[in-house]
Amino acid sequence: MFFGKIRSFTQHISIRWRITGLFVVVFGTTLILFAVFIFNFLATTLQHEFDDALFNYAVDVNESINLDASGDLSFQTPALDKGKLYPFAWGTALIQIRHTNGEVLSRVGDLGSLNLPYHRQIDKLNKGEEAVFDTINKLEGLPNREAEKYRMVTLPIDNSPIPQLLLQVAVPMTLLEDQIENRKRILETALPMALLIAVIGGYLLSMRAFKPITEMIAISEAIGAQKLSARLPVPFVKDEVQSLALALNDMLARIENAFQSQERFIADASHQLLTPLTIMRGEIEAALRSQNPTQEVLLSNLQEVEHLSQIVQQLLLLARVEAGHGALQFSPVTLDELVSEALTRAGKAAQKKNIRIQFNIEQSKKLEAPPEVLGDSDLLQNLIFNLIENAVKYSPANEVVRVRWHWHDTFQTLEVEDNGPGIPEAQLSQVFERFHRAQSGGEGYGLGLAIAKKISEVHGGKLTVSNKYLNSLDKSKSSGCLFRFEMKNI
Repeated sequence: MFFGKIRSFTQHISIRWRITGLFVVVFGTTLILFAVFIFNFLATTLQHEFDDALFNYAVDVNESINLDASGDLSFQTPALDKGKLYPFAWGTALIQIRHTNGEVLSRVGDLGSLNLPYHRQIDKLNKGEEAVFDTINKLEGLPNREAEKYRMVTLPIDNSPIPQLLLQVAVPMTLLEDQIENRKRILETALPMALLIAVIGGYLLSMRAFKPITEMIAISEAIGAQKLSARLPVPFVKDEVQSLALALNDMLARIENAFQSQERFIADASHQLLTPLTIMRGEIEAALRSQNPTQEVLLSNLQEVEHLSQIVQQLLLLARVEAGHGALQFSPVTLDELVSEALTRAGKAAQKKNIRIQFNIEQSKKLEAPPEVLGDSDLLQNLIFNLIENAVKYSPANEVVRVRWHWHDTFQTLEVEDNGPGIPEAQLSQVFERFHRAQSGGEGYGLGLAIAKKISEVHGGKLTVSNKYLNSLDKSKSSGCLFRFEMKNI
């Protein structure tokens, strides 16, 4: 629930501020953890330095205590060593000598009724520790106390395995607490300032990082249908922004090519539709002037209507293919059935020119039955028919058109070979463009191969064309074309 509210809130914030916030969170968390570590390290270091100074002072006090062989104790106030610096005032130290049974033998300083603890300290000294340090928080009974806390060190006076006499020195922790508090204030002041600088710096860095994207947005908004040649600026640094700019420029190039292709398509389609309509209009006007329309005029008009119908059907088929997978019906099909149907459809045109269509099958030795492909059977049949019809159309009379079907383990190919005049090498790359007719003397509208190419692309196949030559070294004399369609098996 909590994270859902955060997610809902961040959705209304710009990505620039989101990145800045993320930067501040990561940087701030790291900085705070580092500051806590440094503070604890400094506090511990100061504590150790304070304890070392207190221990040295206690050793000096211990050296001023005399214990004779009979056990009599004499204690003189230790002289202040001016060569040593202590983090506490010497005159404020509380000194006490006591027996392990709890009896207080001597005191220096006004301890009042304060009873310094010693039970736990005795246990630790008996275990071999050199000295025991404690922080005293309960100071009831201490008159004229100079701090809320005192630091006490307990060490043995005698050198016996089990000490009998203890020296306890307690000093106020005022200076130590002031040093720790000063460092705490510094961190409490520096951390907010560092976070504020992180916010400003993060926002400025995000502005700098998003500057190329902002420029791309401005240029993209200015690009319209009349200005598709414009391109986005590409940063010199090889990063994600450069990749984005290159990808968008590639997309703009494809869109520009699509617009240009669409404009050419509309112009070519208008020309192809206008020609039969112009012929029909001229013949109808001539027949009206003579007021005696003949059967020849009607037959001519009927032929032009058929031409118009064929052009419209091909344009509709091309539009269906270009609509993509959403307008197609894919299912497992076998190419041999489609080839047989396409051969039957092309047989009438072949008979008119006395052209024999030869169909050969070359199968894989590993497979007993031909594999299936995934596709739209009507479109694939149209592709095969267009290739065979094109071969028949451009082959001389009394020739042979060869159709070969190869199927293998992972893919299958269909080859259609004719004995026509071939295609000029300079125009091979334009064969599959709409309304393009490279070979002279042919009939049609230049849409069949374009449709075949589109059908091949939507099925993930590959359709290519190449010339055959009478001599592999002399490419001036062509002996026809070879169209090759390749498609993967299911």
